[in-house]
Amino acid sequence: MTIANSISQSYEAKLVERLRAGDKAAREEFYNIYRSRLYALVFEQVGRDRTVAEDLVQEIFLAALGSLHKFRGDSQLYTWLRSIALHKIHDFYRHQGREPKPQKSSPDFNALELEQIGDEKPATFTEMESEEVRQSVHQALAGLPKDYQDVLVLKYLEGMPVLEISQVMGRSPKSVEGLLARARKAMRARLEENNRGNHEK
Repeated sequence: MTIANSISQSYEAKLVERLRAGDKAAREEFYNIYRSRLYALVFEQVGRDRTVAEDLVQEIFLAALGSLHKFRGDSQLYTWLRSIALHKIHDFYRHQGREPKPQKSSPDFNALELEQIGDEKPATFTEMESEEVRQSVHQALAGLPKDYQDVLVLKYLEGMPVLEISQVMGRSPKSVEGLLARARKAMRARLEENNRGNHEK
């Protein structure tokens, strides 16, 4: 269990109070507790570009410190930080005017995820390790609407339960379940379309 997972809500509440009071030691504590997990998330989402990941993590912390008044304490601090991270990643690609890079050997949409998203029988581990398949999945994901991308990343990359996803996305659990169903359907359609296109080449 990571430090960020093991800290209590009462500790987080006190930390937030100290941060709001401008406590410099609290800022350092805040950074040290959450930086590693945020960096790992951002690093994978920006094509494993260390420089971009470092810059975005700094932006996430600055944005969090600047909007602490919005943190109500009804979710974990990391859940709230992760929602800020997703927006920063989306903004990064929007400003770049490009789609997310396919990632090499990243722990995201691979065997488990395609087995969950697809209706057909699961592909074998060997097939799933194919770089071509990984790129196809990332290409399909990048072509989906932002809310579909976000809910799939939170569910299958972050492994978040529906209730926590609802807190991050500001939706009801029932709304998240519906969004997940639509996102999986759209993902399957994209994958099938990409596969047909590759076979026709």
